[in-house]
Amino acid sequence: MSRNFSFSLNGIRGPGTRLRTLAIVLGVLNAVAIYFYIAPPGGSRRDLLSQEAQIRSDIEVHRMAALRLKTVSQKVELGGEQTEQFAGQYFLPRRTAFATIVSELLRISSAAGIHERERSYSEDPIEGTDDLTLLTVNSSFQGTYADLMNFVNQVDHSSLLLILDSLSATPQQEGAGLLNVQMRFLAVIHEDGSAVPGSASTGGRP
Repeated sequence: MSRNFSFSLNGIRGPGTRLRTLAIVLGVLNAVAIYFYIAPPGGSRRDLLSQEAQIRSDIEVHRMAALRLKTVSQKVELGGEQTEQFAGQYFLPRRTAFATIVSELLRISSAAGIHERERSYSEDPIEGTDDLTLLTVNSSFQGTYADLMNFVNQVDHSSLLLILDSLSATPQQEGAGLLNVQMRFLAVIHEDGSAVPGSASTGGRP
C-alpha cells in the first residue's frame, strides 16, 4: 500500500536549522533511492536477466524432454501395432495350425519333387507367454540333392513362419543319388481353446 509522506518545516525555527534539516531529509531520501537502485527488491537488472535466461533454459529443457517422451510414446505405439500385425500374420491359431502346416509341407515337397515318408509332432509352451505354444514337426524325406535344395529354398520363401531348425541327410544305399533327409521344423501357435494333436506320425503322405 502506497503512502504519501509530507514534511513541514514550519515548526523548525531559523533558516539555518531548516536548511540543515532539509539537507538531512534529502540525504536520507537519496540514500534510500541509491539503495533501491543498487539492490532493488526483485534483484538487479543483471540478476533479472540471469533469472530470465535460466527460466528460458528450463523451459527448453522441459520442452525437449516432453518431445522425447512423445517420440518414445509414438515408437511404443508403433511397436505394439507392428507386433500385433506380425503375430496376426505369422502366429497360427490353434484350430487351424495343424492343417495349415501339413498343407504347406505337402505343397512344398510336391513342388520340390521330394517325397515325405514320416512326420511327427510335439508341443511345448513358450516361457514368458500365456497363450503361445511352440509346435515341433519332425519329418523324414527322400529325394536327390537338387530336390532337397529346391525344398529348402521354398521353405525359406514360405508365407508361413515355418522355421527349419535342423537338417541331416545321408545317402540311400539302394538308390543312386537319393538322400534320406531328416528335418525339424518349428512354428508358433496362438492358443484359442481348440486342440492340436500332441503327438502324431504318418507313413508317407496322409
